[in-house]
Formats: sequence, structure tokens, C-alpha cells
Amino acid sequence: MRKNYILLFFISATFLLNAQSFYRGALVIDVNTGIEIYNTTYKYKIKNNNNILLDTSITDRAGSTHFAFGAEIGLHKRFGLGLKGKFNSFLSAKDEVTKATPTAKSADFMVFANYHAVTIPHFDLILGGDLGYSGLTYKSNDTENIILKGTGSYASLYINPRIYIKRFGFNLKIYAPFVNYNNLTTNNPEINNYYLITKWKGNGTGVSIGIQYRFLKLAAKAVNTVSPI
Repeated sequence: MRKNYILLFFISATFLLNAQSFYRGALVIDVNTGIEIYNTTYKYKIKNNNNILLDTSITDRAGSTHFAFGAEIGLHKRFGLGLKGKFNSFLSAKDEVTKATPTAKSADFMVFANYHAVTIPHFDLILGGDLGYSGLTYKSNDTENIILKGTGSYASLYINPRIYIKRFGFNLKIYAPFVNYNNLTTNNPEINNYYLITKWKGNGTGVSIGIQYRFLKLAAKAVNTVSPI
């Protein structure tokens, strides 16, 4: 009887080991969509009649929707690294003067690190962060056809619970994004002569939902059974 209990114990332990939702060598791809709300600071300089640049700062709010995809490789049973791309469309309203609706889009490319705090069968709780590059393009879409471009950095901290059904699963992500664009320029040289946009930055809250799929199996480990005394 005792021998049976020991055998059952090792069989159960092996099953649980191979049923982990994340492990070393796992490859997980995910696709997500969501929304971000930013508190923004917009800094620019205006040249007056005496050719003196006057600093001006405006605070505002901005919102965007996005589509993102990424891939993570397990370096440890609780730690993984990956790459991610995120494409954003900012919410815009029609200009009351020009009657045109401007468009603003950005793209973020980043590396991320994940700590898998809970990795039990069918559930994976992730704490992580992103860091990377971001590019912004704004178009006025009016008769002036002004285009504003800039590059900068993107970062975020997040919590990301995931549910698995075998290899396939669903996830929710709640995060705090930070974006910073420096030295923005326009396609209009006359504007650049007297209106210098120096910085646009934002921080806020984001939420997304998505799906993920886990590739590569956990390598089985040999279990040495010990004869009962």
C-alpha cells in the first residue's frame, strides 16, 4: 500500500510540473486591443516680433485605441523576455474653424520583461514592464495640410492575468503608459520659423483584452523512484 502512495505521489508531481501555465522554454504569442487615456503636457516656443522665443506649456487629455502583438520566450519558470509592437490611433474631434477632422497615429516598438508570479494549471499572473521606441504622425487634414512628426520613448508597467484552455487562452491587461516625444517638426518651414514645438509627453492608464497561444512543450524530467523501506 505504501508503495502505491509513493508511486501516486510521483505521478501527481510529474503531472503538475508539466501542467504549468508558463515554464522555461515556453514560447507565447499574444494579440491584444484596448484603449489608453493620457494626461498630456504640450510644450512649444513662439517667436515674437523681437525674435525672442517665448516658452508656453499647455496641459490637456488625450485618448487612443490600439492593436498590439508580441512574443515572449521563457528563460526561467517565472521569468520571460519578449518583443512587442503596438499601433495607436488617437481620438480626434472636428476642428470648429476648418471643419476638418485631424488624425494622429503612433507606433511603439519595445522589449518587455515578465515576472510570472503565479503559474498554476490554466492560470498565469504576470507582473511586467515595457521599454522602447515610439513614432508619432499628426495630420491636420485641412487646406494647409500640416503634418507634424516626432520620435521618442514609450514605457509601461502592468499587471496581466491570463487564463488558459490547454495551449490557448484569454488575457486582461491593466497598465500605466508613459510616452515622451522631443523635437517635433512640421512639413511647413514657415511655421518652423516662428512656432517651435519642443515636447509632447503623456502618462495615464490603459486597459486591453486579448488572446494568447503557447508553443513548445515542457521537457519531461526523469523521476527516480525510491523503493519503500
